[in-house]
Amino acid sequence: NLYLVCLVVCVTVLLGRLVSFFEPTGYIVPTAAGAILLAILLNARIAVMATFLSALLVSIQFGYDWQLLVTMCVMSVAGVLGVYRVRRRSDMTGAAIKAMLAGLIVTVALTLATGSLDIGLGVRRIMLVVLNGMACMFIIPGVLSPLERLFRITTDIQLLEYSDLNNELLSRIAIDIPATYSHSLMLGQLAEAAADSIGANGLLARVCAYYHDVGKLRRPEYFSENQHGYNVHTDLPPRLSARAIASHVAAGVEAAEEYDLPAPIRD
Repeated sequence: NLYLVCLVVCVTVLLGRLVSFFEPTGYIVPTAAGAILLAILLNARIAVMATFLSALLVSIQFGYDWQLLVTMCVMSVAGVLGVYRVRRRSDMTGAAIKAMLAGLIVTVALTLATGSLDIGLGVRRIMLVVLNGMACMFIIPGVLSPLERLFRITTDIQLLEYSDLNNELLSRIAIDIPATYSHSLMLGQLAEAAADSIGANGLLARVCAYYHDVGKLRRPEYFSENQHGYNVHTDLPPRLSARAIASHVAAGVEAAEEYDLPAPIRD
């Protein structure tokens, strides 16, 4: 987490330095993009703390501009609050739009509060805030996936990809052990409802339930839902029978590693 925060802060400050060579106000530096990314990858608390540091450092680059500091902080906090739960790519766009709207409001408010009569400067700042928000819309989806893979972080968007019932592993379960597949789907719905009711991550619970019995692919006949009349355990010693049933956990971990499932699902 610390490495990720440092990377986002350093890249934001670097962008601020590059922007300072051709744009003197700094209102186009996409600080909110870093905040939204950290909120998605880590959590809102870390995102807000990191973005305050980024905004402070960028404002120092532009002559200790306190109005720039306030605008960046407001945009970042609005973006973080707007991305509480990401289930679709459009949620990230919505967060960027909310950040942009908050930036427009605070820019107008600061212009009126400071009594500035320079209409041209106010319009310029508003246009830069709009460009800032549009930049965030493109930066966040483009950078999110590489950061997920680089830091091995599993987000809700990645979980949605693994919840696709047509992927290779779930399709194999559906064909080879349809009874276990049906059981896993039902358990997924129950787990999601239970998790949502207590404020946990229902999506994570549902996706994990889809894969929890993947180890039964190795010896499906040892499990009652896949048996058709004859019970294998009738002819096995109790200790060997119990060991055969319990082995599907280790087999499931091996299958998860073979298909490169994310760490939360393997766990």
